[in-house]
Amino acid sequence: MAAAAGGIITVANRREARMAAASNAARAALLAARAAGASTWAPADLLNAEQASRDAAIARRVQELRLWPLPAADEVVAAFDRAERLARAAQRAADEARARASDVAAEQLAAANTLVTASETLAHRLRVGKERRSLLAEARLAVEAGRVYQREGDHRNATIHALRAKELVAKVRDHAASVVARYADPETVAQWRRWKEDTIAWSRREGRAAIVVCKEAHLLTLFVRGQAVATYPVDLGFNWTADKAREGDGATPEGRYRIVTKMGNPQSVYYKALRLDYPNADDRAEFSRARRDGTIPASSRIGGLIEIHGGGGRNQDWTSGCIALANRDMDDLFERVGVGTPVTIVGSDDYGAIAEFASQHRGNGDGRRP
Repeated sequence: MAAAAGGIITVANRREARMAAASNAARAALLAARAAGASTWAPADLLNAEQASRDAAIARRVQELRLWPLPAADEVVAAFDRAERLARAAQRAADEARARASDVAAEQLAAANTLVTASETLAHRLRVGKERRSLLAEARLAVEAGRVYQREGDHRNATIHALRAKELVAKVRDHAASVVARYADPETVAQWRRWKEDTIAWSRREGRAAIVVCKEAHLLTLFVRGQAVATYPVDLGFNWTADKAREGDGATPEGRYRIVTKMGNPQSVYYKALRLDYPNADDRAEFSRARRDGTIPASSRIGGLIEIHGGGGRNQDWTSGCIALANRDMDDLFERVGVGTPVTIVGSDDYGAIAEFASQHRGNGDGRRP
């Protein structure tokens, strides 16, 4: 009997050891899954593994309480083996999901950074207002915060911040596109071209000097007898993309004007100046229509004192609507022109980069050149 009892105890101990080993393996796999972030990246898989582990533990406890026959170790071991497999599957799922999330976050952050950088350049060129500049600053901060989250392994928050940056940039670009939409308008571009061609034709026909200012290119070109003889870079009004509508809007006017006064130094605040006949009859008619239609406030004034003057060469648009040249360029131009010289100001003389941006951003356009 003693020998039989000893044999039973030995078998029972072996079965208990098998169950313990299976339990330890399942527990280790479960801990590894949790450490891999399965609660975040594969929560359903982890819950299945945890439930299977609890079921196996209950089955083991039931078998350990049995007095006869000996504990059914095979069933318990199989249950723990299943729990281990599920835990390892949860770990793999977590690793894969985290890797995918990392790739997505990296891609979104890179795209957001490219978009913010391009929009910052665009905003600087178009001189967008304070509100839009604040949105861009917020977008830049969102990108930087996303990079911090990415380094810390919080890929979801990294992606959220990248998407937030894109959302903010979209608001800025939507506004910018609406402001410069006319640069992609075929009729407007055709009108600008006619103005330029008519001015050059007049210069050729009369054998005299004429000036064409292209706002997008930020260039003033002097024509003599229809030939371009000099080109000067210019600074414009701080709201240069718009056509001047009223006093204080910071826009450089578009149209066909003439020099009415030449002012040397110190008559001019900005070194030397060529005053234009803005507002002319067309400007006054447009101003009256805009005020009557409510496009501008009824209290608005049309403004004036638009000049080509010195003090430029700053590589930024800072005037209240005038056209500024570097002083050395102003000296040269001043000697070549006189009272009565035609000055034509156009938004663009080609379907340029601003038009491309406006057309592409519109999305539903065919993007064809006018």
